[in-house]
Amino acid sequence: MSKPKGSQNKKLQQQLHNAWIKFTKGAPFDSSVVAPHVLHSWQISKEQNINAETTPIVNILTKQELARLLQEHDQLLEAAEPVMDMVEISIRETGFIATLACTPGLLLKVVGDPSVLSHAERRDNVPGAIRTTEALGGSALSMSMIENMPLQISGCEHYNRYLHGWTCSSAPIHDEHENVVGSLTISGHMPNKNRHTLAMVTAAASTISTRFREKRLIYSEQRLSSMLTSVYNSLSEGVLAIDTDLNITHANKNAVEMLGLRHANLLGKHVETILHHDEKHKVLLAIKGGLTTSLEIPFSGSHDTKLMMCRLIPTRLTNGETVGTTITITPRSQLIQIARQVGGNYAKYSFSDIKGDSSQFVQQVELARRAATTGSRILLTGESGTGKELFAQAIHNGSLLRTGPFVAISCAAIPRDLIESELFGYVGGAFTGARSKGMVGKFELANHGTLFLDEINSLPLEMQAKLLRALQQREVTRIGDTKPTAVNARIIAATNTDLKHAIEQGSFREDLYYRLNVVEITIPPLRERRDDIPTLARHILERQSKEAMPVSPTVTKHAMAALQDYQWPGNIRELDNVCERALLVSPDGVIRREHLPDHISDRKIPNKTKGVSLEKASYEIIKRALANNHGNISNTAKELGIARTTLYRQIRKFNLSSNGAK
Repeated sequence: MSKPKGSQNKKLQQQLHNAWIKFTKGAPFDSSVVAPHVLHSWQISKEQNINAETTPIVNILTKQELARLLQEHDQLLEAAEPVMDMVEISIRETGFIATLACTPGLLLKVVGDPSVLSHAERRDNVPGAIRTTEALGGSALSMSMIENMPLQISGCEHYNRYLHGWTCSSAPIHDEHENVVGSLTISGHMPNKNRHTLAMVTAAASTISTRFREKRLIYSEQRLSSMLTSVYNSLSEGVLAIDTDLNITHANKNAVEMLGLRHANLLGKHVETILHHDEKHKVLLAIKGGLTTSLEIPFSGSHDTKLMMCRLIPTRLTNGETVGTTITITPRSQLIQIARQVGGNYAKYSFSDIKGDSSQFVQQVELARRAATTGSRILLTGESGTGKELFAQAIHNGSLLRTGPFVAISCAAIPRDLIESELFGYVGGAFTGARSKGMVGKFELANHGTLFLDEINSLPLEMQAKLLRALQQREVTRIGDTKPTAVNARIIAATNTDLKHAIEQGSFREDLYYRLNVVEITIPPLRERRDDIPTLARHILERQSKEAMPVSPTVTKHAMAALQDYQWPGNIRELDNVCERALLVSPDGVIRREHLPDHISDRKIPNKTKGVSLEKASYEIIKRALANNHGNISNTAKELGIARTTLYRQIRKFNLSSNGAK
């Protein structure tokens, strides 16, 4: 006949109590009667030097510390609140209390039967109580988090004698990564022990975990959304996101401002509602094509049409499925600014870099200084190599437009069929060989700055008419485009020939001449500034020797006399080349007469040309240089210090062949 169940439980409790006594005294005991998690809690308690016979001392956080703790775990408290309310109703008048704790064992909330609650408070079972293993040893509250499982500790299963009158059921609470973040414990007096309590606390802790995960995921989603919004709004480009139905789902603040629309007028709208009607089909086709591409898109804003450079990027999931398209929007002005920076469109010289003391030259420098402070158009005249671009850069840097770009273009260096595209730009695919994305012209690059048109006399007549219209209307139209672009750029033109003579010959428009020539500055050739040659030569040699020599170079008296006697058909550009050559062949930095080219050091040629016309002298020099270089145009131009185009003109003028013969 089997023994009654009650007597069996009583016997088990007696065996467990005997095991507890022997364990606390360090004597051998029967561990088979002790549950593994209980034995583990005893071992932890002993390791922490917890006294099994004395009343445990529970430390409690201060009000300020508790406030910080509750704020730190506000999401857990919020997730647990409705569950704790239900548990409180369930255990009302049952003699139980429920406690919510966070790792590693700090109490956040205590609810339950008022009579038991008051008794628990006397045992410091209150919010802010520190019930960690270091403070109290192993308990159901701490062991459920350590073992990561629901468990129950009752009576003498507690290591401390003063807890033997309690039964505690506890279950861990997990976050979205399955990490233990806390526990829920239901405790009561030992006589009230109920086998259903562990099931209740397990279900309640699971519900709290689910709610906590959801709140954490919502918070993470909101945080991610806020971060993405912050990133979108920090971009200098506008950003539009559209779904597969071509409806706008996102727009950053720059996109709203660029398009001149309100945020509410963008979200949820079909993208075609903000596209100019002429380009809708092309843009929608590009989006539906699902390829990454760049193109100019005209947007219809609240007041006008805005042409923007855009990049279309398909939005794809990791499995390759396309779920939409991102459109980044960049104003043309911003791209132009980038092109200016990359293209080096700035002026590096100022009036302090212009050297010379001759009266005629100083007068022109002073005129340039005064003209710089105005917005007047300027025409620089002078032979090749006299420093016209130096003057142009100095004027720009002395003007109110100094912070804007300085864009220079040589009208003689660009083929006739490309000059228009260089000046005015073109749209993508405007002609055979054009870039697919189009090109910004020099006029647009120079907006709010200075455009320097060098050798304006070489500009073809048909282009002179278009230039005149651009100057009159203050706007340009790209090749292949129908919409003009307003441009506000100061024009400085330069010529190395007499434009009045060109007008008489019919190669230059008179109306364009007067449009350009508001202030004419004539830069005298170097042969008319012989007294400036020593200053210029020393300045050039000083600049050239900065990186090559430890000491400043010097020029002997005889070498300087040869430099001053020379006619300088290539002007300052030729002087620069001669100085560089002399510095290269001089072993000690002292420039002597023998270090100069033969056509300069040989004084016979200048003597022979005394009384001879300048034209005849130029003819002799060019003829001799061609012969010395065996007709090589590049080497001859370099020796003379003049541009190849200038040399070609001189050859045609004097009817010379490439070897110098008539």
